[in-house]
Amino acid sequence: MPGQAADRIEGLYAWRAILMLGGLLLHATMGREDYPPFVAINIASGSFRMGTFFMIAGLLSGFALVRRPSPHAWLRRRLLQLGIPTVFSLLVISPVIGALTTIRSAAPMPPFSMYHLWFMVTLIAYSLLAYVVHRADRHWPVFRHVEQRSPVARVRQSIVLLGTGTASFVLTIVTLRMLAGLTGPVASLTRQVPLMVGYAPVFLLGLATARIPTLRRILIARVRMPMLVLIGTVVAHLLWRSVLRPEVGTLLTGSIDNLLLAASGAWCPPAAAALILRSASAIRHVPPLLRRLSDASLTMYILHYPIIVALKVMVLPWHWHPLVEWAASVIVGGTLSYIAHVHIVDRSRFMALLLNGRLPPRPQADIGLPATARV
Repeated sequence: MPGQAADRIEGLYAWRAILMLGGLLLHATMGREDYPPFVAINIASGSFRMGTFFMIAGLLSGFALVRRPSPHAWLRRRLLQLGIPTVFSLLVISPVIGALTTIRSAAPMPPFSMYHLWFMVTLIAYSLLAYVVHRADRHWPVFRHVEQRSPVARVRQSIVLLGTGTASFVLTIVTLRMLAGLTGPVASLTRQVPLMVGYAPVFLLGLATARIPTLRRILIARVRMPMLVLIGTVVAHLLWRSVLRPEVGTLLTGSIDNLLLAASGAWCPPAAAALILRSASAIRHVPPLLRRLSDASLTMYILHYPIIVALKVMVLPWHWHPLVEWAASVIVGGTLSYIAHVHIVDRSRFMALLLNGRLPPRPQADIGLPATARV
């Protein structure tokens, strides 16, 4: 039914906003990453948050490309929605963050870095990828062929989840090896490239899930396999951190830490996304507060990071307890960035364009999607 489809889309947008704003919890640990509770937050975020976000982004991009009569118009609008806030943030927000970190660490100005903005650059790259795949499918209808063959081939959920995770893991490791020799400003600028490359199979799985109804049914058919992947990841991290890591030499712990994080970051997102897609299909109403946060999520994501860095610089002389500093960072970063959205972005078309990617209204607006979250 049309209403049910709209509700499902709304549920996906709500989940996407929740995952994006989860960056508040992660970035509030900045400077205290070795504190045990914050280690858990960093592991949880690295294991599924952004990868799951990108799979949902692929799913929504696939729905949009099918719905829009002109894929080229979708891409042009998408690049404007993402590109303008990204360029502004890289030119203005990133240098501000760099200057603030200099004050905090009393060190020279660090090399240019994308900081948290790497995910926006990744979304731009993935939008181009989605467009290329969509155009290629018009000439070579791979999606239709897979849809026709899926019932015959009896594709299992485990093959889809583990196969995607394996591709993601291999790409991440290969890219890490390729970039291992870089130093200086180039190394700082390319620090997140392994993640950007590694999450591509997850995004493509989302794109394919939107175009292949049978694949969508396979993904949400059961909860057992996704739960086994997530529970197995938790057990592996607990076993490593509490039992094995103390017995391993310091020369190996860092490498094993990174390898385990890369593995969980590859295999957890498809499993988590399968559960989220299943839950999103059951959502019939998005609470008004969550809808407002969804509309403000891009603004809040861009602004919360420099706000948190500024707060940490201010409280540095007071030596707050890590949990107090973390809670204050989450509350202040979330509140001020939301206030900025409500009182600045919502009242200025220019600022809405720079910080939220909100383009001037078209004569015929889309129906049923949050204004700032269209794909």
